[in-house]
Amino acid sequence: DSGAQSLVIDVRHNGGGRVKEMSAALDPLLGEGTIMTLRMKNGSETVYTSDADHIDLPIAVLIDDQSISAAEFFAAALQEYDRATLVGTHTTGKGRAQRTYQLSDGSAVNLSVEEYFTPKGKSLADVGIAPDIEVKLTDEQTQNFFFLTPETDPQLQKAMEKNSVPYVSHVYDNAPHSISTGRGTDAEGWLNEAVAFWEEQTK
Repeated sequence: DSGAQSLVIDVRHNGGGRVKEMSAALDPLLGEGTIMTLRMKNGSETVYTSDADHIDLPIAVLIDDQSISAAEFFAAALQEYDRATLVGTHTTGKGRAQRTYQLSDGSAVNLSVEEYFTPKGKSLADVGIAPDIEVKLTDEQTQNFFFLTPETDPQLQKAMEKNSVPYVSHVYDNAPHSISTGRGTDAEGWLNEAVAFWEEQTK
């Protein structure tokens, strides 16, 4: 009845995506400022920014070594603005954007053409980001990651504990564990449910 009181966002095992969509997702979570800077070799820059309007709720973000590219920068931006507590394990560190060029013989070459920089101007290339609270999965939990439940997922449990979030089964069971994973047979349906749930809770 009172709406969402805090947010737990899962970007584990998330290979990233488009910068534009990442920035759009971050805008309602951040205050006014830079979200990300893309810099070409010639020095030209594209800067993504957020406005002052934002959701003022406690946020925890789950990360791991498979939080890559846009997913990694999503977490980094929230951390640098002190808007979220990162829970999980150290990310790998991808700091460059690639572009594929078609050659005349039909082959193609994939080249790094831009560098990514966080709101504070840091490159994550080969460095990554460290969680504020490190929680490791066992080898067995890692192998069965997509089958973890709130009761068997220590990283999720720690994030919920940090945000003082009680486990409500009908909320979790009707939403995706991690939208990017496409877990289950109807990933698009789960995504629509997640968006609808978000909109309802943040009215």
